[in-house]
Amino acid sequence: MKKLTKAALAGAAAVTLLLSTGGTLAFWGERQAIADAKITAGQLKVVANGTPTWKLLRPGDAETAAGTAVADITAVRPVPGDRLVYTGNFNVAAQGNNLSIKAAVESGSIAAATSSAADVEIAKFLTATSKVSINGTETNSATIDHLSDTQTTYPVSVTVTLTWPWGTAGVDNAAMLGAVNLSGFAVAISQQGETTTTP
Repeated sequence: MKKLTKAALAGAAAVTLLLSTGGTLAFWGERQAIADAKITAGQLKVVANGTPTWKLLRPGDAETAAGTAVADITAVRPVPGDRLVYTGNFNVAAQGNNLSIKAAVESGSIAAATSSAADVEIAKFLTATSKVSINGTETNSATIDHLSDTQTTYPVSVTVTLTWPWGTAGVDNAAMLGAVNLSGFAVAISQQGETTTTP
């Protein structure tokens, strides 16, 4: 009996050792696929809606006045007291459950055409007095919150007024024949880090 007991204990120890090594121990398992797991990203884009317009206002004209329509902005020769008004309409297409959008007129859009003193001077005047309105509100940027997986198009109207202020006699002489480059003028949209409303 003692011999059998010792043998049984030795066998149990061997089994325990085999289990602890993790060798070829089998176990049960099961797998279930997740159905309908396709994920599609949202989108954010802006396109022009129609052709932007320019108009030239004389000193004393209200900003809402019809003014003189400008067909070719490069052919305009403004003088002190004039205002040039740009109006552009855009459509912002948005799709995303947590999408906060900033629409803005890019800074640095009005640049001196060259480094000449006249170009720098007129760019200084127009930059200092430019005014931007988005959707009828005077602001350089506006926020749109879109919190849906359904695509929605938001109209964005941008008006930029470039004013050459009427100043003291002779103060603007240095800007005669000066030129500015508006090729950098653009409406930019970008996603913001967080939304401001609750879905």
